[in-house]
Amino acid sequence: METFDRLSNRGRFARTALLFGVVIFSCLSYFFAVYTFYHNSYSSFVSLFFSRDMLLSFFFITFIWSALESSLKLNEVYRSRPYSYILILHVIENILGVSIFIMLCVLFGLPNYGRSVLMLFGLLSTGLSFMGKVIFYHMLRHYRKKGYNVRKLVVLCDKSSERLLAQIMRHFEWGYKIVAVVGDDYIMRKVGDKLPVYPISGNLENIISQDVDDFIYALDNINSEDVMRLLNVCVDYGINFMLYSTFMNRMSSSTYVRYFDTNAILTISNTPTNYVGLLFKRFIDIVFSGCVILFGFPFFAIIALLIKIDSKGPVFFKQKRSGLKGREFDVYKFRSMVVNAEELKKELMDKNEMDGPVFKMTHDPRITRMGCIIRKTGIDEFPQFINVFKGDMSIVGPRPPLPAEVAEYQRWQMRRLAMKPGITCTWQVSNNRNSISFDEWMKMDMEYIDNWSITLDFVIIMKTISTMLRADGK
Repeated sequence: METFDRLSNRGRFARTALLFGVVIFSCLSYFFAVYTFYHNSYSSFVSLFFSRDMLLSFFFITFIWSALESSLKLNEVYRSRPYSYILILHVIENILGVSIFIMLCVLFGLPNYGRSVLMLFGLLSTGLSFMGKVIFYHMLRHYRKKGYNVRKLVVLCDKSSERLLAQIMRHFEWGYKIVAVVGDDYIMRKVGDKLPVYPISGNLENIISQDVDDFIYALDNINSEDVMRLLNVCVDYGINFMLYSTFMNRMSSSTYVRYFDTNAILTISNTPTNYVGLLFKRFIDIVFSGCVILFGFPFFAIIALLIKIDSKGPVFFKQKRSGLKGREFDVYKFRSMVVNAEELKKELMDKNEMDGPVFKMTHDPRITRMGCIIRKTGIDEFPQFINVFKGDMSIVGPRPPLPAEVAEYQRWQMRRLAMKPGITCTWQVSNNRNSISFDEWMKMDMEYIDNWSITLDFVIIMKTISTMLRADGK
């Protein structure tokens, strides 16, 4: 019910127009940003626009912003979505887009116009794209209130779907006109004075066949025979059939229809199913981790030298961890403890401050002086960007546990292994992370898996930077 004529020609045209508009705005934003600061370097306005570097930049911007629009679903035409949410998505889109654009400029040797140009580019692109969307949605809502682009709707409902019915009635700008409600006595009392209400025992086929676009089946107790009968009626009359249930609202995992030959099966997945989004997540992992490894090498060398001066032993610490589906891999960290830390751990188990199989201790005597600094700031985790680049880990994801910890997991906790582990996640950026119980930690990881999106990853990365600056880790 969210999207506008998703399968219709008008819907496809609208999505294409939105995508085209965003790409045009982004290309023009970059051009004007460059022209603002470097117009004296070119003989004319036209010579800059048609220069080789500018045309190649337009190509990269078109590719990047098209991918981001699809990944963030910004080119969908929503009947109900707040402007504030659209603005946040556009800010995220342009921060990611400008970052990727900078990397491509470095790789392909395009001119470095400096931070001022890039900042102006991002601001103009965000502002123009958002304003374009606002004007577009405002026009749609205006026309819908006047009776244009309105879909006629019949709702079969009971007390369980009263809230849904009230929302549709309240939001005229969504473009739905309820022409009939089929319900019980409770619904008759609630909306009988506002809408035409027919009894459930009546002839639904006659009601549906009277110039209707959409039909919503919203009864709490779903009768499969009734659903099939009404679905067939809707198919015969060319009406969209929609099924609403409180059961669907309780489903936290991804749900989709899978086909075994011609047999449709409702599938509830435990992991994200957005293939394009996951592919983009992996692309970001490779590009970002590669840049961190390449440009952060001098910083890593200084940390390594300080670790070597502070205590005896290797600079890096390598340990077996459980990754995706429980597959073991070697995780890399800067060594923050004495060399025989694992042997000493057995003597300190009675001082463990964490419930569950995880070991945490506020004043752990195994931690070196340099280790205390890098653990508080999270710098000890930086070598894990090597794991990210290799594909064992992601930048954001549940922390990789020890195989011994996994052996003690309860069954419901095993699901955190259903997604690739990461350097940071929701637990790491929580204000009270040092006092969170093990079960709460596991539930936070489950929530991340159930609600994963590129937007959520970006928010966690921003919060991670703030957490590192606070330096309050154990």
